[in-house]
Amino acid sequence: MINVVCVLRHGGKVNYDAEWVAKLQRAVARNLTVPHRFVCLSDCEVAVDRIPLDATGTGFWAKLQLFKPGVFSEPVLYLDLDTVICSNIDEIVSACQSKTFVMWYEADKHIHSSAMMWWQGDHSHLWEIYQSRPLDHWKSLYGQVPLYGDQALISQHVDHELFTDFLPTEWVQIAHKRQLDNLELVKILHFRKNNQKPSTMLHHPLVAQHWI
Repeated sequence: MINVVCVLRHGGKVNYDAEWVAKLQRAVARNLTVPHRFVCLSDCEVAVDRIPLDATGTGFWAKLQLFKPGVFSEPVLYLDLDTVICSNIDEIVSACQSKTFVMWYEADKHIHSSAMMWWQGDHSHLWEIYQSRPLDHWKSLYGQVPLYGDQALISQHVDHELFTDFLPTEWVQIAHKRQLDNLELVKILHFRKNNQKPSTMLHHPLVAQHWI
């Protein structure tokens, strides 16, 4: 059994809400046959298993609550809410089974990204490090690309691998306004910009077909 997890801090610039969670849960159900529990850490009601978020950290800093002691005892596949799953991801999970901690890599900005992560075992030291200093400290320290936000704190304080080291490049892609090649090979579609999300790119063929 694995946990497939997302985080919802509702509102913000993108106006995330419970429907984003529902769409991701439905996509996982369609495309993952591995026994799993879908869980959302959220500050509002959602129609899936929910772990309440506390007020620690705004925006993406809420992700550090994933590493609170005792929250997860089984392996975790974490996906950002704006992830679009386009085909079966069993092979991705299988490839991760021997890995301890994996992050996504944004090659153009050299960012070790928390948009998609895998881990197993206890990594509660990340929460302890985060709690050891005020949030303003971390915002100041990790305020510029490539060391930006929660993902910088995570990547700087845990030994990790990158999905791009062992997965075919076609499987996980960044959505752009331009057309991607080989759409039939894409398993997971990521979005990075506030003005380029599934909700603003409904015309994209993969979004139109799979963000439902």
